[in-house]
Formats: sequence, structure tokens, C-alpha cells
Amino acid sequence: MRRALLIPLAGVLAAAAAHFGWFELRRPVSEQGPAGILAWLQDDLHLSSDQFARIKALHDRSEPQIQQLAEQASVMRAELEAFENRRRNDGRVDFLAFAQFIEQRREFQRICTESTRRIMTAAASEMTPGQRARYLERFEPVLGLDAGGIN
Repeated sequence: MRRALLIPLAGVLAAAAAHFGWFELRRPVSEQGPAGILAWLQDDLHLSSDQFARIKALHDRSEPQIQQLAEQASVMRAELEAFENRRRNDGRVDFLAFAQFIEQRREFQRICTESTRRIMTAAASEMTPGQRARYLERFEPVLGLDAGGIN
């Protein structure tokens, strides 16, 4: 009788350990922001401590430009909201001003894409070919970048 209870109990414990162990190994990085992403990147790509230090330094050097771009994006979102509020409240659109805004936004997006490409190229240059392939596999779909430009 005792053995009949022990076998199912051992099975349930093994299943629970496998279940929670699997989720623990695949748990997303709890720390948000650049530090969390870099830590995840180091684990995912198996970067050496030297590689990680160089890539972290690259991101640290890029931080002021990234902050400036983030602030500019915030200003542009506020401008777009102002256009939309005027349209809703007055029922009018200043098409010339809106066209200028759209052109500025396109230029801003081009600058952001180029900045991202530069950072990715510099980071990829610190990696082995296998790490680089995995890195590009992870980030190209999200960014819509072409692998031809970062090898």
C-alpha cells in the first residue's frame, strides 16, 4: 500500500520539478532597460567577459544620443497629439504644417534607424561569427534590418 502511494507521489514531484525548472530556465530577464537587455544578451550569446565589457561600453557611449532621440520622439508624439486635438476640436487641419511634420518625422525615423544600425554593427563586430549570426537572428526581425549591411 505504501509503495502504491509513493510511486504516484514521486511522479507528481518529478513533473512539478520539470515544469517549474523549465519555466525558471526560460524566465525573461526581470531587470528592465539596457542593463537587463545586456545581461540577457550576455547569457543568450554566451559572451565572454571581455566581449560583454566592450559591448557594454559601446552602449554606455551611445546613451547620450539615445536619450536625445528619446526626448525628440516624445516631443514629436506631443506635436502629433496637438495636430489630432486641433482636428477633433476645430474640425480643421493645417495640411502644410502637417506635411512638414510628416517630413520631419521621416527624417527622424531615418536617423533612428541609422543610429540603431551603427550600434548593432559595432556590437556585432565584437562577436564571433556564431554569436553574430544568433545576434542578428534575434534582432533583425524586430528592427527590420537587412543582414547584408551588418556582416
